[in-house]
Amino acid sequence: MFNTNPKDALPPMRAGERESRAGGEQYCLSPLPLPTDSEYAVDVSHIDVHHDSATMDIRQGANPDTMMTAGHVLSVGTVFMNGFFLVVFCMAIIKNTAYSQVLAFWGGGLYFVFLYIFILGIIWINTLLKRIPPIRLNRQRREVAFVVEPPGRFWLPAPQNLWLISAVGTAAAISGGMGIIEFNEWLRGARDSFPVGLTLLHIGALAFFYVYPPVYDAICRLFKRERRTVLVPWEDVAAMCAFNPGLGPGAITGFVWSFALVPPDPQRPGYTLPGAGIIVSVGGLPGALAQWEYIRRFMEEGAEAITPSAKEWGVEWYNAYVAREKAECERTNDPARWRRFRRKRLWEHARFAHWYTEYRMKHILPKAVPSDWLAEWSKPLPESQWVKPSAAVNELSKHLRAAYQRGEKFIEMGDIEKRFRVAVPAASQQAYPSFPFRRGSSR
Repeated sequence: MFNTNPKDALPPMRAGERESRAGGEQYCLSPLPLPTDSEYAVDVSHIDVHHDSATMDIRQGANPDTMMTAGHVLSVGTVFMNGFFLVVFCMAIIKNTAYSQVLAFWGGGLYFVFLYIFILGIIWINTLLKRIPPIRLNRQRREVAFVVEPPGRFWLPAPQNLWLISAVGTAAAISGGMGIIEFNEWLRGARDSFPVGLTLLHIGALAFFYVYPPVYDAICRLFKRERRTVLVPWEDVAAMCAFNPGLGPGAITGFVWSFALVPPDPQRPGYTLPGAGIIVSVGGLPGALAQWEYIRRFMEEGAEAITPSAKEWGVEWYNAYVAREKAECERTNDPARWRRFRRKRLWEHARFAHWYTEYRMKHILPKAVPSDWLAEWSKPLPESQWVKPSAAVNELSKHLRAAYQRGEKFIEMGDIEKRFRVAVPAASQQAYPSFPFRRGSSR
């Protein structure tokens, strides 16, 4: 059920069911937001980016680890380029020739490395974050807003398409590096004309990343392929966790646990709405149950029933982290550990990574939705207008809590509805209410 467009629809699962497929297992936690036997309600995957008394936005946010990986690759590339061209420059000194050419190639190589990492580590991730809107849960209306992609494939690649970004990024990086070399040739008179072609190609490739997304959206509107905001009843939303084997060359290298929150397609039982929902990694089944309980308790009990995860990014957090490490090294009189720590942080550009992660969370993520998205729908309601849980949810929750007192486990009960013989009304096969996802389409 994780696949939004399978060739053959999987049979719809109900809360408590589990199945084994291809060496992995899948556990269904809902539809029907029923309590599990998890003692904790924890935002394991850090997907709660904002919540108030009425709504919660969940999505995959920015992560400093991504930036530190990019910083590591940048350091490796820079050291390699500097080492290689230092040897070449020494050879040029020995032969007393081609100084300017070597320096131009040196600068061009460094610019190529920087630009390629910049495009993949910053521009592409920013584009990706701006193209993935959050899932908004409204506990008072007991509805969940998903942004759904239009069905089928489109002939234009999406702005966040990795192949597109890689192709244009390669063109920008190569033209930039070659442009520096050709510019040097023009300065020293080895070529007659300024490298206009490479310059225009370089500028055009960089401009593409900022011009293409609005053009793509305009073409999608022209061809009636707009994304839509769909309001799904909270008790219809499907929550699942699964683990699947990680395959390496000729062997299983490990298992990956995932938690998913997806909207079912009422007109196609067994399918989910295309391009909607969220799938995140969790540490195991307890982590998946804790993540589900975090979301469920907010919707059922309110913001006071949850404790958000501590922020582990930003300059302030990083400074405190460095101070703790320094104090520990001083306490244990281990200067070698402190030097290793500092070298690793400098090699990964960790301070910049945390600063830019904070910038992304404050300035990039909000651009994923229009400023007036669901403005009216998100306003708090008088308590008298709150939508109440269904009778089936109340009755099954009572049975489950009694079962937990007897020592039973949620994942071992099977279909909860059949287990306690509670009749649940059949799901409606009418399409959920929806409206275009764009600026000015508030509700």
